[in-house]
Amino acid sequence: MLSEQQPATLPETPTAPGDSESISGVSGGSGSGRPFKTLYARLGETSRQTSLLFSAQSGSLLFGFASSLLQARFMERAEMGRFAFCLSIIVIIGLSFEFGISSAGARVLALEREHAGERSALGALLLLTLIIGAIFALFIIAVAGPIDLIFHKDVRWILVATAGLAFFQPLQPFVEQCCQGLNQIRRLSAFHLLMSGTYLASMTALAFTGRLNAGTALAGYLTGIAIASVWTIIGLRPTFVGSGHFLKLTLKETRRFGLNLYVARVAGLLSSRADQLVIAYFIKEAAPLGMYAIVQKFANPIMMAGRSLATARFRSFARADAVSRRINRWNAVLLVGAAVVLVIAGPVAIKLFFPRYAEASWLLVPFAIASVFAGLFQPYNVFLASQGRGRELRNVVAVVSIASFAGLIVMVPRYGIGGAAWVASAVMALDYLLHLHYYRLFKQSLSKQAVIK
Repeated sequence: MLSEQQPATLPETPTAPGDSESISGVSGGSGSGRPFKTLYARLGETSRQTSLLFSAQSGSLLFGFASSLLQARFMERAEMGRFAFCLSIIVIIGLSFEFGISSAGARVLALEREHAGERSALGALLLLTLIIGAIFALFIIAVAGPIDLIFHKDVRWILVATAGLAFFQPLQPFVEQCCQGLNQIRRLSAFHLLMSGTYLASMTALAFTGRLNAGTALAGYLTGIAIASVWTIIGLRPTFVGSGHFLKLTLKETRRFGLNLYVARVAGLLSSRADQLVIAYFIKEAAPLGMYAIVQKFANPIMMAGRSLATARFRSFARADAVSRRINRWNAVLLVGAAVVLVIAGPVAIKLFFPRYAEASWLLVPFAIASVFAGLFQPYNVFLASQGRGRELRNVVAVVSIASFAGLIVMVPRYGIGGAAWVASAVMALDYLLHLHYYRLFKQSLSKQAVIK
């Protein structure tokens, strides 16, 4: 589907003294103890961080768009389909090996007050992530053959050849979650730009040397992750001195809510990538999957604003009691406006930049609808995650995943890639409604607690 939720399910933690910030309005809500001027300044910081991250992600999307242009120009549609399939396999298996450690670590970092403690916690998380990366690379080699036997896409040697670079895949969620937990939005923005910029440079070099194919494109993608991750980790300056305490703390927190976290994250990504896997299984030719993947890229920017805003507010959400109505209102306006522009201008852009894929431009309508709903639930998703509502997020993802797989299995054999696109829009609408439902239940529970006290 369109949305990769990445719910960072975390344990409930009491609000720290002096951090009882309410973001339900600019005045902060009753009992916040913060004057209007302080809260206004805080909202200004949120706006700056959101704008910075949104700008970086916009630049990253432009780099990705340019990479897609090169792929569409120098790769056959079947090769594009194999690349999209291999990428889905790498991402899904990579998250399956994460076990919720990075998300639990983000919470640990968000609540740590000492700089030395933050560096030690980073060291503990890095050690765990490197171990996971090594196991992940070996697993890719082991399952490459069975994957080829099941899906018949002739990708075995592509996966084996890129397994060494796949070692760096788990570092991407590690870096993103750590920057989010530390509220280092500038560094996170630079990470996204460097990752996509390196990917574009790789695609350009491969295209003009006549070596661009599914395997080299996947290698270029993983190289971008490797370079950006190493550069960012050096800047974060983790240390292994004193990391033993944080290693135990992270593992304890992961075990305490790890099952809910793990199920939510893996099921969420399976749901977001299920369309490509089901298409690959039921449609033997690789070309339709390539067409689907290219057109889908045009809808991805719609939800980006909501995701950027939610990411920038993660640290504050962990100490807040509501999602600002102002945030939701502006988020909705931006999403709907972007969707209208996509539906009107998208077909022209596809015909201009991707003429070989123009016959699939009608998919933009269901993709636009799906992206609107995916963007609407981003603030609720991050807020519930920061509040440790692991059970609720697990329930949301479980329902959405079942609905997604059921819909795809029924629709794809009958309606092909069009059926998959409409299932995506229906499932994202369901996802939004479930997030809104659990958010309201959480607010009601807070009101009852306040009455009791």
